[in-house]
Amino acid sequence: MDKLRVDSGIKKIEVNDNGEYISIPISDTAFYERLGVLIRNFEHKQKEVEQKAEALAEKHKDKPDDDAGAIVDIAQLYSELCRYICGEIDGLFGAECCRKVFVGVENPSVELIADFLEQITSLINQYAAERNQKINLMYSRNRKGARSK
Repeated sequence: MDKLRVDSGIKKIEVNDNGEYISIPISDTAFYERLGVLIRNFEHKQKEVEQKAEALAEKHKDKPDDDAGAIVDIAQLYSELCRYICGEIDGLFGAECCRKVFVGVENPSVELIADFLEQITSLINQYAAERNQKINLMYSRNRKGARSK
């Protein structure tokens, strides 16, 4: 019986001291598209939340005795943003990605999420460059196939 195995290019990245990992499908073009959408959504939603937070702060400015109310309202906005983005991250990198990456943090902050996205993007770029180099070697004009003499 003949066998065929294709290297699907799945990279596993250890994300905590418990040995848990997330997987990145380097050869899946849909992954890159979804990653780009995630990053764009994060940036747009972050700007939207900042505008709403400014409006809330302005609204509460007229109520100097209600500082706690302003803090709670603004914190809720950022919590909603972070929960939304964590859901998107889990959808892209696998269920419970955020639990694995942000150990002990119930709702990661914008800064933690941005740090994760920066680090993971750097790794993905490195893996993609390695993959492109491998492809260029495999399909180079100077490459001689198995039947050449």
